[in-house]
Amino acid sequence: MAPDDQGSDATTPSTVLVVELDILVRMVIADYLRDCGYKVLEGVTADDVLVVLGAGQRVDVIFAEVQLSGSMDGFGLARWVRQNHPRIDVILTSGIAKTAEKAGDLCDDGPLEKPYHPQEVVRRINILRFFAARAAKSGPCGAV
Repeated sequence: MAPDDQGSDATTPSTVLVVELDILVRMVIADYLRDCGYKVLEGVTADDVLVVLGAGQRVDVIFAEVQLSGSMDGFGLARWVRQNHPRIDVILTSGIAKTAEKAGDLCDDGPLEKPYHPQEVVRRINILRFFAARAAKSGPCGAV
């Protein structure tokens, strides 16, 4: 089973990869997610994500800044993840106005605008994991 094919169940906490250049923002959200029971990995660039996934680390959700340095920005990362690891959900965040217009179909709710409350991040993760769990149980034809 490929790492991105491993689904979470009721006894396994979701693993969230937080990708944020600002160390204080990254620490605050990572600590909050840990306090909420998530396993958290941290990165600074899109290239860090490629390394983590290339090493076979289990990741359920990537929470990433749109303005990333490295080989690609957050939009490029979301497209790459969607193409190469379709079972991993991506939530983007940005402090720049009008970023949602550039997101297209990469985010159902659009990028989460900064400043955000950590509870909103948890809400979005919970929604994504709920639908991922339902899809895993329903099988290829949608029947449970």
